[in-house]
Amino acid sequence: MIVTKQWLNEWIDVATIDTDKIVIALNAIGLEVDGVQKIRILQNVVIAEVISCEKHPNADKLNVCQVNVGEGIQQIVCGAKNVAAGQKVAVALIGAELPGGLKIKKAKLRDVESCGMICSSSELGLPKINEGIMILDESIGALEIGKPLCEYPLLNDDVIEIGLTPNRGDCQSIYGVARDLSVYFDLEVKTLGQKEEEENQPGVGRVLHLQGNEALDGSYMYKVFDNTEIAVPLLVELRLGIAQIESSCLLGKTIEYATYVTGVLLRAYNHACFCEKEDKAKIIINKDENELDAVYDYTGAKVAITGIAQMSECKANALDKRIIIEANYTHPEIIASRSANKKLGADKHLYRSSRGSEPLLVFGLNYFMKMLSKRSSIMAYADSQQIFQDFEEQVINIHQSDLTQMIGEEIPKSRIIKILKHLGFGVNFAFEQDVMNVKIPQFRPDVQNIQDICEEIVRIVGIDNITAQPFVFAEKLKINQPYLNFKKRQMYRHRAVAAGFFETLHFVFDNSENAKKFNLPLLEDALEVANPITSELNTLRSSLVPNILGAVSNNLKSGKKRVPLFEVGSVFDAKRNESKKMAFVFSGENGIAEIANHGKPSEIDFFSFASKIQNVLGHFTLLPLLEVNGLCSPYEAARVMIDGIEAGYMARVNVQVEKALDLERTYICELDFDALSYGRKIAKEYSKLPSSSRDLSFLVDAKMQYATLESFIASIAPKALVKFSVIDRYVHESLGDKVSLTIKFQFQSMEKTFEEEEIASMIEILLAQLNEKFGISIR
Repeated sequence: MIVTKQWLNEWIDVATIDTDKIVIALNAIGLEVDGVQKIRILQNVVIAEVISCEKHPNADKLNVCQVNVGEGIQQIVCGAKNVAAGQKVAVALIGAELPGGLKIKKAKLRDVESCGMICSSSELGLPKINEGIMILDESIGALEIGKPLCEYPLLNDDVIEIGLTPNRGDCQSIYGVARDLSVYFDLEVKTLGQKEEEENQPGVGRVLHLQGNEALDGSYMYKVFDNTEIAVPLLVELRLGIAQIESSCLLGKTIEYATYVTGVLLRAYNHACFCEKEDKAKIIINKDENELDAVYDYTGAKVAITGIAQMSECKANALDKRIIIEANYTHPEIIASRSANKKLGADKHLYRSSRGSEPLLVFGLNYFMKMLSKRSSIMAYADSQQIFQDFEEQVINIHQSDLTQMIGEEIPKSRIIKILKHLGFGVNFAFEQDVMNVKIPQFRPDVQNIQDICEEIVRIVGIDNITAQPFVFAEKLKINQPYLNFKKRQMYRHRAVAAGFFETLHFVFDNSENAKKFNLPLLEDALEVANPITSELNTLRSSLVPNILGAVSNNLKSGKKRVPLFEVGSVFDAKRNESKKMAFVFSGENGIAEIANHGKPSEIDFFSFASKIQNVLGHFTLLPLLEVNGLCSPYEAARVMIDGIEAGYMARVNVQVEKALDLERTYICELDFDALSYGRKIAKEYSKLPSSSRDLSFLVDAKMQYATLESFIASIAPKALVKFSVIDRYVHESLGDKVSLTIKFQFQSMEKTFEEEEIASMIEILLAQLNEKFGISIR
């Protein structure tokens, strides 16, 4: 956004304020200044009048002009095509030095003496506005022949370039920047004087009928004028050049200027586009196929998309006899969201409308009409045709204590109210409740919450004017549930690595065919992944095991003889509920080749695998697994019980799966991570006296589950029996339907060392009860 000091001065009185202070103020209020350029016309350049203009006798493209420079008549040879008698022009006198180092001297051009130079705007260091000389008019001030141009403030201006952030659409105009700056300097913003319409001025209803759909999002206002001639003053041309706005049409320049000054989006239509011959024009505004407001002519053809584009065939120009001017406003969020990623042939309006234009349409239209009527020959129709949408004011309730806490310093209520009102906010203060009700103006859609209100106050007060407070750091207790979850996962990962397993990681996605093949839970169809990464990762996994088995297969194919892997990760049930699992897979040889096994280590078996898992989990119990999935062998499968809770399963991989994946003998274990124990270590008293153990081999029914026997022994065990466990299982045909089960019993007391007779007595009692309950005897 480019502004100048004199341009701002048209809306707020900054004539006596130094430009450097204006720059400091703009930076302070959040309108960051990217650069400042001072335009100064050098000495010996004066206002002059062309008395006569004749063709050069020796050159077709030169003119010999007699020019009144104030101190007399000077003869100047000029090559500009647009030079003519009666014009007021800028003349560089002999001795003047122009930008670029050009020094003006008396010279002869094709044998004709020339005493000076009639200048173009670019030759004076001003923006280029045409291909010829700069023709002066009184838009820059009263023209006095011989007066130096360096004495005209409107030409000798300071240009300020502001880097606007996208949310500050309200400052995309000279008026918007002046409105913000007025708060900092505590100045009043000047108003636009209303021009009274003439009594005999015909009404706009004679030439225009407006029809709008009830579902429109935007507001519209239309004026009409009959055009004889449109003129653009020099100051407007120069300022458009400074703002880097280009337009080849005189009407277009006027519209661009009015939009840039007021922020109101303006468009010009040829009246003939909306009617046949010279009938009453009919403008229809309706929704288009993209749910955007669009303007249609009387035939139903679309001629514009509000805030986005206008069709070239209906654009008015300075030669059209009757012209319709439209001012429109639509909330920027609607424009931005509905035009995104669509090829709509957008013009420069989209940049403004998607960030936020000025919603006060009457302000923009009146400014345009007032500006046009000053120098152009037009006849404006009275009143206007309009469609307005009700604006629902957003109200934010603010406690001053909350503002004080955010700012770090208490700002007086009166100053807060003054700042907000000056910025255009509505403020009602409830003294009993210490609450401010702040109404957000329509031109500030970027303000949404109390933090935004706080920012508005701070940028006007000035961050440097707020007393710095010492930083207070109080460390909070870091032991929370996420931390405990992390430590638990870390502990089990470290244990698994210490037990000889290697960690593996996979995507949470899997192939749905695996779930079907292995009879694993599937997501409900409505909850399936809508846009999978690949066809092989098209669903959320319900088990960690399939992915790990794939990794085991790849390792075995690479020449590995034993592959122990584990993973901790998320799985999902049919309802997409997430949970954590820990899975182990061991395939191949149980150990490494060494002297002790003669270089031929045995294959992994169920009990060796269970022992490795026990090194990770600690004590657990195995019970029969009655229902197995497609991954498990039904002959070697067990439920894993931890503290009486089923935590998961342990099994050999189904032989068919082993063959399909080219696996050696492989065992798997998958556990609910939440079921794994984790808590404080509790110290218990232990005996310093020696323990005594006895190994007893029992003849037990082959169909009997060890869990049944274990729970019975635990229920009848004397206090001195501190531990018992199976150490061997022997099967032979001589035993019939019995098996030999060897159990180690460990006895220990806190008070004494047991005598042999005492141990024998306790064992006899155990044997008697086992025989009575299950018919179990000593082998």
